Amino acid sequence: MPATRTLRNRSIRRSLIAGLAAVSMGAGLAACAPSGGGEEAPFPSKPFTIVVPAAPGGGYDQMGRAVQQALTKSGLVTSNITVFNNPGAGGVLGLNEFSQDAQGDPFQLLSMGVVLLGAEKTSDLDVRVENDTTPIARLGSSYLTIVAKADSDIQSLGDLADKLKADPGSVSIAGSVTGSLEQILMGLFAESIGLDPKAIKYVAYENASEQTTAVLSGDADVSVTGLSETQAQIDDGSMRALVVTSPERIDGVDAPTFEEEGFSADLVTANWRGVVAGPGISDEDRDKLVDLITQMQATPEWKQLLTQYNWSDTFLAGDEFSDFVTSESKRIGDALTALGVTEG
Repeated sequence: MPATRTLRNRSIRRSLIAGLAAVSMGAGLAACAPSGGGEEAPFPSKPFTIVVPAAPGGGYDQMGRAVQQALTKSGLVTSNITVFNNPGAGGVLGLNEFSQDAQGDPFQLLSMGVVLLGAEKTSDLDVRVENDTTPIARLGSSYLTIVAKADSDIQSLGDLADKLKADPGSVSIAGSVTGSLEQILMGLFAESIGLDPKAIKYVAYENASEQTTAVLSGDADVSVTGLSETQAQIDDGSMRALVVTSPERIDGVDAPTFEEEGFSADLVTANWRGVVAGPGISDEDRDKLVDLITQMQATPEWKQLLTQYNWSDTFLAGDEFSDFVTSESKRIGDALTALGVTEG
């Protein structure tokens, strides 16, 4: 009950804030109102909210604010767009509140991504992206890499596979928190070479900087992390990238793909992000949102933001994105169960 009251109190506060914002924007709303001839107002016809289920500064926040910036600077949306941060429980607290507040409301979006699909499965809150939101679009992706110290005896992904198969517990793998995308990737890799994912020695670190220090000091044999977080060490030659998890090589990155190294393309892993709407919106409103975001991603303003944040353009919208979320959720759920993180 206390958690429910907390969520509801937050909802009340948000409603009050939204109400005050709507009053202060009366003139702007009047300009968006339908004309006397019965013509429908352009969508969106009132102030818009993008909820970020994380604190300012992270990937979800960057995505939410990038969408806000692209929609307004391109002129696709002329009414107010507010970004609202609601962090907690790896994003699941914000997802849970959003699924309730945005029920049937086409003027709210949630910035989300693949990491949330994992966090929801380790949470006590009974909420799921695939069941409790309306998927709109995947907008951009970044990729992971597995790195070793440059003078390590692990010089290739094949070397890593051979050492793991010989003695899985002898290889110390530095990664992010338990249940993270990094751990999921290593679990999938272990399965692909015929190992029980629970047999690998995965050590969770607080951040990528600590992972790098662990590898360079010899405390860890390899590290799995975001490519951007270890690019400097790859460039200066202190670390060797064994693989990049993108489907194709990335310009400017000296790292092979899984297929180039003779491993399954099913191991391709993207840290993708996108937006979803609330549950229960009409098909018409859903189509309007998909159309709006589809127009946005084609603008020069959005292209510039992709470059700014070093995101790959992996746009996917509507039914295709909805199907992708469902399959990706199952893939992650199965991997977490195999790792022993969840019971399935």
